[in-house]
Amino acid sequence: MPELPEVETMARDLRRKITGLTVEEVRVFDRRVIAGFDTGRFVREMTGAAFRAVERRGKGIIITLDRGKYLFVQVKMTGYFVYGPDLRENGGSAETKVIFRLSNGDFLNYNDQRLFGWLYLVDRLEDIPYLTTIGPEPLGKDFSVDWLTRELKKRSSPIKPLLMNQQFIAGIGNIYASEILFSAKVNPRKRARQLTRRQIEDVHRHTVSILEESIRLRGTSMRNYRDAQGRKGRFMDRIRVYGKQDEDCPECSQPIIRIVQAQRSTFYCKHCQK
Repeated sequence: MPELPEVETMARDLRRKITGLTVEEVRVFDRRVIAGFDTGRFVREMTGAAFRAVERRGKGIIITLDRGKYLFVQVKMTGYFVYGPDLRENGGSAETKVIFRLSNGDFLNYNDQRLFGWLYLVDRLEDIPYLTTIGPEPLGKDFSVDWLTRELKKRSSPIKPLLMNQQFIAGIGNIYASEILFSAKVNPRKRARQLTRRQIEDVHRHTVSILEESIRLRGTSMRNYRDAQGRKGRFMDRIRVYGKQDEDCPECSQPIIRIVQAQRSTFYCKHCQK
């Protein structure tokens, strides 16, 4: 599932490619990706709309339109955008669910193999529950060591599921939570309030550094994720523990262990992570 670095990469690509362009035609091939109202109204209201700005919030993309509207995109597990040619032309990709024909002659394709994502056209961002409940951005000014220390000391849940809780911190998912805790040498089972100040500082530092490095490498392509040019992210080559059950730990050569926390796989080294 795309996490903060992948969604940030998408948002930056879209900002560069579509800002200032107008939608001349909209084709919807599966109405299940349109949230909020019927497909006909979505097509009518998007046709003629101009893209003014693109930003990320958590794992979502906010596209500001003229006419006082916003297109909020929640890509979920397999959603992503590809900018360029019409991917449905000549019997092309069945993954492409919505196509916007743009004023410069190019196309913006929304692909979603498993149909978990959705596009939501709204007048107010406050109408989207996800945006009103998510926590601070881990790359923002509110995510400080002092803030993290205060909040962790209030929590008795294991640290790894807490990092993935979008109401606690926005944008971190399974891949990066495992990688952050491995780099910080913190056991994912450890209860949040039991972390020492040094461990909290390490979690904070590696959260920022790993997310920033992944953004620089344009994210991680485990399965479906591609950037707006259709290319895979390169952070996959930097993954140290996620998905590496029974492989040697890169630090101590002991086997990587897989456990299940909150119905999600966690990968860690019990020798290195305390």
